[in-house]
Amino acid sequence: MTRPSAVRAGRDEMLATAADVARTTLAQHADDVDRNAVFPTESIAALARTGLLGAALPERFGGAGLDTAALTEIGRTLGRACGSTAMIWAMHQVQVACVARHSAGSAVPEELLASLAAGGGLIASVTTELGVGGNLRESRTSCVPHGDRVTVTKETPTVSYAQTADAFLITARRGPDAAAGEQVLVLAAKDQATLENVGEWNTMGMRGTRSPGCRITVDVPAAQVLPVPFADIAARTMVPLSHILWSAVWIGIAEEAAGRAVRMLRRSRRNAQPDRGPDLRAAAIGERLGLLDGLLKLVVDGYDRLARTADGEPTTDFVIEVNNLKLAASTETVKVTETALEICGMAGYQEHTDHSVSRMLRDLYSARLMISNSRLLETNATSMLMRRYG
Repeated sequence: MTRPSAVRAGRDEMLATAADVARTTLAQHADDVDRNAVFPTESIAALARTGLLGAALPERFGGAGLDTAALTEIGRTLGRACGSTAMIWAMHQVQVACVARHSAGSAVPEELLASLAAGGGLIASVTTELGVGGNLRESRTSCVPHGDRVTVTKETPTVSYAQTADAFLITARRGPDAAAGEQVLVLAAKDQATLENVGEWNTMGMRGTRSPGCRITVDVPAAQVLPVPFADIAARTMVPLSHILWSAVWIGIAEEAAGRAVRMLRRSRRNAQPDRGPDLRAAAIGERLGLLDGLLKLVVDGYDRLARTADGEPTTDFVIEVNNLKLAASTETVKVTETALEICGMAGYQEHTDHSVSRMLRDLYSARLMISNSRLLETNATSMLMRRYG
């Protein structure tokens, strides 16, 4: 049995490693990744080399098995250095968690996951699909069985880091006759998949995630279809953990912008009249970040309670809290960074000064599009009608 002190030591070591890699590698390559819209090869290699790609992977698979709070700290740390790299890391952690928690002891996906982890491989999510209006819980494409294998062909508007992924986790209907919401997850290795790009990746922000649309076809053994229905995986792991880790990354990005603004204010005060009062915009930044920090911790606690139950369903209150975290983080971080831009002025508006917040702001504008805020507001509006008061 692992002693609590040993667990804390391992956790602290991983957090320190994340800070070191963020400073020495991610931050050094962030501007080039953004400027040229290139995959952050050096940064992802550093995360793999240091074991940070396996942060969410249970120890039985060779990972670090970190708790959710530690994962959010890593997400924030990486986000402060490079938004694209941090988002790739976060999305990979979610896919890892889905396979590790919902394979139900099925040997084939677990063996594939362990092999990917040992090689530092990335797993990409293929959950969006053309023709379903951004609805995660519906699929047009289906698994097509042939003998002891299944084939899936899917057209999707975005697949993050698709061309550099080592495996794919794909949603599809259980079979050709299944309803749109009767979905499963299919885990496919890179050599079991064929990808054809159907779009370009020339975006405002998150440019290094390299996420163009594509047509993907996979042919895998039927044992690589996860045995747990996707509805359960989405409700218990994929959606809440995505919102938690994405939000952590966005908060980290905003914290970097806030730090640049504070350094500008300190410099300005050194050159200002002695009786000049404090800039109240700094207080507004601190208030917004403090509220986001509190909401993130609240949702992490609720998520961990859910994870400890074998078959409990997320409560209406928890669903609303998770959605509220994503809604708040995707909008309030933009406001923080906009305020930082006002404080930094032209030095913040230019691309490559020490006080530039341009990259941070452009990256954060993507946040409200990842599972669109309008869809989450609709879900919350419906959920509020089922919520008990008093």
